[in-house]
Amino acid sequence: MIAILLLACTQPQPLDSQACAFEEPDGTGFFGVTELCGRWWFVPPEGGRFWSAGVNAATPSGSRNGVTGEYAYADTVAEVYGSEEAWGEATVPRLAGWGFNTAGSWSRADLLAMPATINLGLSGGDWETGALADWFSPEWEAHVAAQVQAEVLPRVEDPLVIGWFLDNEIRWGSDWRGTDTLLEEYLKLGSEAPGKGVAVDFLLSELGSVEAVNATLGTELADRQAMLAEAEWEVPEEALTWPFLELAAERYFSFTTGAIRAADPHHLILGNREVSVMVPEVAWATAGRHCDVISSNNYVFLEGIAEAALSISGGLDPAGFLLAQHELTGKPILITEFGFRADDAGLPNSWPPIYPTLTDQGARADAFEGYVREAQRAPWIVGTHWFAWVDQPVDGRFDGEDNNWGLVSEADEPYAPLTERSAEVFGVLDELRPPW
Repeated sequence: MIAILLLACTQPQPLDSQACAFEEPDGTGFFGVTELCGRWWFVPPEGGRFWSAGVNAATPSGSRNGVTGEYAYADTVAEVYGSEEAWGEATVPRLAGWGFNTAGSWSRADLLAMPATINLGLSGGDWETGALADWFSPEWEAHVAAQVQAEVLPRVEDPLVIGWFLDNEIRWGSDWRGTDTLLEEYLKLGSEAPGKGVAVDFLLSELGSVEAVNATLGTELADRQAMLAEAEWEVPEEALTWPFLELAAERYFSFTTGAIRAADPHHLILGNREVSVMVPEVAWATAGRHCDVISSNNYVFLEGIAEAALSISGGLDPAGFLLAQHELTGKPILITEFGFRADDAGLPNSWPPIYPTLTDQGARADAFEGYVREAQRAPWIVGTHWFAWVDQPVDGRFDGEDNNWGLVSEADEPYAPLTERSAEVFGVLDELRPPW
């Protein structure tokens, strides 16, 4: 059975219905956020209200086939449009006609003349394996500085940039990529790693002495130097796990947001694109202290998947469209990834096997509508970003994903039931779009 996390749909409330009077917010020349009569909005550069209807990975290349190495969608684009620039010029009105107003993460913002959210990749980790960077090291600081210089500085004055994502689905501890907590990961770093020293000093501070560390963790370590040299650690104590996670999260969010704001005082910081069911509560709370918006990749899962993920991560239940995350942080929520796949597209839809596969494109359009209508009802939600522009390869991409996520096929043919429905569902946003 499919666990449907959405409420039954009735007629949606208009996005601009309010229980009190308000004036349209003034613009600052850049995107902002505001709360009006209990509802959150983006404020576009010229003023007014904006609800972000986005699409991820809107690029002229598509994904590389993990078996053949080919880029089937790029071949289609070359044949149909002749150049990437021509693809971009044609894609903006296509998206607008389907109701979308934002180029989401990994999109070619340089080719798409529309509001954009840009992923900076600041964590320094490996998304696929979950390998972590040492957030206390000068090498990581240099990585952040280089990314800000390369991605932020050229766009400091760009009014079409809504804001910056710090990164995507980083590891905060136990998840599908590994079972170690963040504290265990840092304790297993090399003896010279700055993060290893931070983790060792954390244990000594929390427990009081090397002897207390030995008594608590069952180790036989002589002194701090022996702790630094030790490579095998198991720390089952949650009383240690969560405080260290808060310490590391504070370091991550304070340094990354500080680096961005030093370079760019204008644009919003949209946080990490987090996995809604795999982020511990303390990481959400820390993000709320440093970011303007909280971002979440929030899918509908097969029965039992969400509950299992929450039990592993110590996260907050995303049911209720991330209300708990909003209440904890006090910040508006941007749903930065969701999608539905269907059987009739000719793709395997085999990986990952945690999402429902619907019967056909009509059912897919229905699921899209139900999801977005509920998000529109949630006054703390400021937008939804669909994953993705184009289908994945039939043989799978680099990580094996082989799904019908696209608005278009690799032949550039739109899935009409979905795109016609998105135009209808997002039609209530027409008056909110800034002139491009």
